Amino acid sequence: MAGQASTSLKQRVYDELRARIERGELKEGERVAELAVCDSLGVSRTPVREALIQLEADGYLEGIPRRGFRVRSFDEQSAREVFEMLGPLDGRAALLALPNMNGDDLADMGFLCESMELAIAGGLTARYYDLQHEFHQHYIDRCGNRRLMKALGELMSQLSSRSYQRDDPQALQNMRAANEEHRHILELFEAGDGKALQDYIRDVHWSLDNVEFATW
Repeated sequence: MAGQASTSLKQRVYDELRARIERGELKEGERVAELAVCDSLGVSRTPVREALIQLEADGYLEGIPRRGFRVRSFDEQSAREVFEMLGPLDGRAALLALPNMNGDDLADMGFLCESMELAIAGGLTARYYDLQHEFHQHYIDRCGNRRLMKALGELMSQLSSRSYQRDDPQALQNMRAANEEHRHILELFEAGDGKALQDYIRDVHWSLDNVEFATW
């Protein structure tokens, strides 16, 4: 029970600090002091330390020797590295999931595409981010490979809704283009074309040409 409590506290600290970074409350280069986090959240040092280490592993923080951690950005090189792994793994998950998908699954994914379109029309960028994550997670959960699911979860956790929160029309245009790709992914699931599905997700949806739009 003690171990479960520690894990729960670590997750609470992780979620809160990640949310603050994504909202821009903790800015690039800002130092995150372990004791200050303990005081603000009323949590002991062990789960705070564990959460900070996990945030560093996930790319949100950068360790500073003998000085703790500071907020880092998700630059183009970081995004490129994630895309280079996400494309092949996400495509493989879709291929493995294909035999396990039924009509209800496809209907749910179609509904998510329509919901994303509404979010784009309303300028609800954070909502769009959540919906597109749910779209991918729908088939990832059905791929039947737990290690692959874990690896994809870790990679996708490094992407952030902050990359969509830009004050320019190009951001909405990028979201519309991405949602057209979601629709094509759905069409390939409906057609049962596993090879085309895997190739499209790997080479088009996670194209390295889109890396710059994932930075934050």
